[in-house]
Amino acid sequence: MTESLLAAPGAEVATDAEAAADAADALRITHHRLDDGVRDVIAKEIAERTSASVLDSDDNQAILSGIGAHVLRRHLPGQVLDALDAFRLDGRHVLKLSNLPTQHFPPTPVHGYGDESALPLVNALHFGLVKLLGMTPYAVAYENRGRLIRNVVPNPEAAGATSSWGADSEFFWHTDNPHLPFGEPGTDPRGYVPRYLTFYTVRNEERVPTEVAAVDEVVRHLDPALLRALERPGFVVGAPDSNDFPDAPELLDGTALFDRDEAGRNRARYDAGTTRGTDPATDEQVRAFHTALGRVHGAAFTLETGDFLVFDNYRVVHRRRAFTPDPAPTARWLRRCYAS
Repeated sequence: MTESLLAAPGAEVATDAEAAADAADALRITHHRLDDGVRDVIAKEIAERTSASVLDSDDNQAILSGIGAHVLRRHLPGQVLDALDAFRLDGRHVLKLSNLPTQHFPPTPVHGYGDESALPLVNALHFGLVKLLGMTPYAVAYENRGRLIRNVVPNPEAAGATSSWGADSEFFWHTDNPHLPFGEPGTDPRGYVPRYLTFYTVRNEERVPTEVAAVDEVVRHLDPALLRALERPGFVVGAPDSNDFPDAPELLDGTALFDRDEAGRNRARYDAGTTRGTDPATDEQVRAFHTALGRVHGAAFTLETGDFLVFDNYRVVHRRRAFTPDPAPTARWLRRCYAS
């Protein structure tokens, strides 16, 4: 079934039917929910296949991918397998799977890193789904200590930062790692903007929505003259707060904020905290773009334990509102992996 468009708590609500229809038309979402019986069979078989080994998400990613993909291919309904096959080829923006297996979860690792070998079922699921999507998981050396899985948690050390480890500051509409060039099919993804973001939800008891909007919808909110200006290479995009190593690429200078991919589809790069013009005129264009983004609608997913979400980071912008996290043991915890 198709996910409906939902307004996040406190989010701007469409003021008329036309705005809501534009958002629905622009954003292509696929959503499936597993039956409890299918979920339980998958959980049992993955647990049996991983229980005899110590499997780390980085050292043993290929093994976990193979186990997860094998079990999922055996037991997922045909329509779900078809949706995974078609996601990239069909040009969908977002895919969500609900009611996936869970396991015993340790306390939320609010300082960013935990024992990956304690999460074999979750990692087999996550990497297995990435494999069935026809994607390759990867990490970059200058972020997250070069680890494949980023624990998206309210890290006290990131207070005040607009980061995946933040909570008390709104993370406005953005794309991940926009300070890198766009990659093309068949290239090493590590030097480019991540093409896809994938998430497994451990817990979200604070009910914090993950909001997404299609770049096509953003374009509809732009004056044609402004769009033409944003398609010209007159902007600087810096590294986001999550790039935490001295050798991280620092900025992309003289770039456009909008262009089109090999299929002629709109794609964008933007981070409110790091994007600026190169002169007063382009600075004003960035401010106008930021204002236009404030009028964008989209979809808000209040992810629950066992939810999997993937979206196209070239063709989708996303945001997270500021929130007050629960105490560390049960604070919000998503697990993110880049994929290409």
